[in-house]
Amino acid sequence: MRESVRKLRLTYLLSDYISTLGGVALFTLLRFYIIPGIKEVYTSASHFFMSGGVVFTIALFPLVMMLLYYLSGYYEQVYNKSRVKEFLSTLASTVLGAIVFFMAVLLNDVLPLRIYNYEVLLMLFVCLFCVVYMARLVLTTVLKHRTMAAGRERRIVLVARRKSVDGCVARLASVMKDEGMKVSAFVNTAVADETSCNTCVPEINYADLPSLVAERKVDGFVLCMGEEDNASMLRVVNRLFPLDCPIYVTPDECGLVTANVRYENVLADPLVDISRSDMPGNVLAIKRFCDIVCASIGLVVVSPVILALGIIIKRQSPGPIFYSQERIGYHKRPFRIYKLRSMVAESEPDGPQLSSDEDPRVTRIGHFMRKYRLDELPNLWNVIRGDMSVVGPRPEREYFIKQILPHAPYYTLLHQVRPGLTSWGMVKYGYASSVDEMIARFKYDLLYIQNISLSLDIKIMFYTVRTILKGEGK
Repeated sequence: MRESVRKLRLTYLLSDYISTLGGVALFTLLRFYIIPGIKEVYTSASHFFMSGGVVFTIALFPLVMMLLYYLSGYYEQVYNKSRVKEFLSTLASTVLGAIVFFMAVLLNDVLPLRIYNYEVLLMLFVCLFCVVYMARLVLTTVLKHRTMAAGRERRIVLVARRKSVDGCVARLASVMKDEGMKVSAFVNTAVADETSCNTCVPEINYADLPSLVAERKVDGFVLCMGEEDNASMLRVVNRLFPLDCPIYVTPDECGLVTANVRYENVLADPLVDISRSDMPGNVLAIKRFCDIVCASIGLVVVSPVILALGIIIKRQSPGPIFYSQERIGYHKRPFRIYKLRSMVAESEPDGPQLSSDEDPRVTRIGHFMRKYRLDELPNLWNVIRGDMSVVGPRPEREYFIKQILPHAPYYTLLHQVRPGLTSWGMVKYGYASSVDEMIARFKYDLLYIQNISLSLDIKIMFYTVRTILKGEGK
């Protein structure tokens, strides 16, 4: 599933780059023939195109536009794009791009009349918008028609009790049709075996799902679990998150697993995707862009600090400077988190253990690093790699997650977003020395998921910096 998304995203990126290049070339050609004075300097259109300023502009401006397209969130959702959103996104991006181009490139051009400034700006916008939008519209339409021609509806696995499958299929028939979905199979959620029922939908086991998703025979899941309690539903969600497929529920069931419901299809009975955060695509893109910029700059700035701490670590305690550990991240995907080693080497001979303020395994420099959270500076590399975000729930090990889930099944909802260097829970609690403290800290991280925004990220970062400067990182 992830591989197909990457390929489709690359297709849209390439299409946008070529169409933007074409739009700029068309504008340059029209500018040569329409704007007075240009022909007097350049003998031909080819001569104008080969001038240093035009060559530089054509080489650089499409890259600027690609950044604007990315920040608009256009590439966040590549399947089943809304035509209305596609139109509005293209309109906003090209308007902003035309203004940027005009202010940076054309503002200093000497034109005989002021009216030509507005004509040039309008001409640039029209060229960009028409060429880019037509390319996007053609690509989206071709993909939709290719899917329809191949008879390829989105194959959905229903997750429900065996006895309620037929009722769920009938109830969701209209939305399935409108969304291009088809129930291809179902998974029985009943703990005990139920008597067989007459249903034309084949039954499969949970164990079959990973291979079906890998073979692209499953495009998502619909939870129809009205008879189940909250804990049962969350246990099911916890098993589905690692498959990295959309997980849909109806709004009444969505209330069991999240406080926010965003839905925009006004014609069909709603289905809400709970496998991703509630942030709009443009905000997600801006957040990721800020993560990369902040982490890249931060890693360069703190490199001397990491080097100095590494020398001290090596002198005070035998063993490696850096310490890596497997954590569970976005959609329950495991990743290696990197830290400066603050404990003695081989500090967990008997299995995973939580640390405390008086932990004898922590070295002298380790106490100092933990107090100011300097041991987490290499986490910036995880942010650049895409394993983590600057702000998000702190990632835990599978060993402790298994201990948390029986007491707080809602913990699984944290896997809707990338884990972070810092979090609301870290600001309130810092390091946890017991499972109970981890559960208490997790409640603030769940609040973060339900109220996620760029403004909240800025507040958490501010309080994190204050905590570090005051040495309250323990």
